[in-house]
Amino acid sequence: MGANLRHLYTLEIKASRNLAGHYTWAIRDRGKLYRRSDKPHPSEAEARAAAEAEIERLLDAPDRR
Repeated sequence: MGANLRHLYTLEIKASRNLAGHYTWAIRDRGKLYRRSDKPHPSEAEARAAAEAEIERLLDAPDRR
């Protein structure tokens, strides 16, 4: 059963603190910060697309924990 468990990732999109009009993302694993964007994205949609692509990579990758 444990091998079939999927992680429960949550996604946060926020306005950048440093660059007006840009957005950053954070992925949380069971509430704890797991990954975040290393650069601000020019639109909320672009930030969401980048984060969703990262989540797909995480879900497709073999479990390395």
